[in-house]
Amino acid sequence: MRFRNSVAAGLAVLALGGCTSTIGGTAAPVPGQGPVITKAEPCGLLTQQQADSLGVMYPGKERPAKPEQKIPGVCRFQELEDAPDGVALEISQSKDLSAVDYYAGALPGEKFGIGGFTWTRYATILGPGYCSLATELDAKTFIEVSSDAPGDDNSKACDLAKAAIPAVASHLPGGQQDPQITAPPGQKPIEPSGPLVSVDPCTLLKPEQAAQFNLMAARPMNGSSNDPKNGCQWDDTDGDKGKKALDLWVYTATKTEDVPGLEGTPAEQVVNGKKWLVYSSPDSPLCVALYPVTPTSAIKLDTGDLSDNAKACEIPQAVMPLVTANAPAA
Repeated sequence: MRFRNSVAAGLAVLALGGCTSTIGGTAAPVPGQGPVITKAEPCGLLTQQQADSLGVMYPGKERPAKPEQKIPGVCRFQELEDAPDGVALEISQSKDLSAVDYYAGALPGEKFGIGGFTWTRYATILGPGYCSLATELDAKTFIEVSSDAPGDDNSKACDLAKAAIPAVASHLPGGQQDPQITAPPGQKPIEPSGPLVSVDPCTLLKPEQAAQFNLMAARPMNGSSNDPKNGCQWDDTDGDKGKKALDLWVYTATKTEDVPGLEGTPAEQVVNGKKWLVYSSPDSPLCVALYPVTPTSAIKLDTGDLSDNAKACEIPQAVMPLVTANAPAA
């Protein structure tokens, strides 16, 4: 998500065809009776602790208001690195700018009672994948909280904005205090968990077991910040052709569908009572086998045969029972 461009009055909102359903039910402040905002400081509407709970970076980056273009001050809180479905959060706070002028007379859409205020969604030129929720404090002051959809699921566009509103409202006069703040699923990086957390990948194939496949001694490997994992490699001993080195990776904070390197439709196999997924193709010398231990932890074998595609899965098929037996029970 990016800072919004000025088009006509601020967002250049679009009418929503009269959608006016209300969820919850707390009354908005009466225009003209709300607090007086002497200085718009949208970055002050979240604390470090609240940003951490929402899965966004702190402090936010502020873009000053542009009164001549009828655009309020905006603070952007960037999504965290490695969050599988993380999006950024934007908070706008007006001073001497009415919601009527900013939204250019657009019809209000869906309404939500959150944190002691009523928040109205307005459509924007950014489409249904962008969610803008606003509450009017008085005739010249409003607050807007915005987020986008993670990926292509537009139905989740408002999830982060709605999760953030209790935190924002707690900084406004009349807002509910000490809110419970919960980030939407996928907004924060997955925490390592499961029986593989303390496993040394090189212990999942013992030296005497590796020797029978003419593999060299185990060599530890590390993943990257974009591919968090720990691994072990057993180099092959037959030169540039023949069997490829055997790589074994242990994932402890990655959903099965997000493990990289899984291409094509897998063949399911039950090995020692545990399900493995084997990925191979007749026109490829590579073979990948995945053992999902929990929904967010797995063991992956990656090898192949550079001389004969038909033999690409020979070592994985032989190694899978050994690794299954050596792995801790789920």
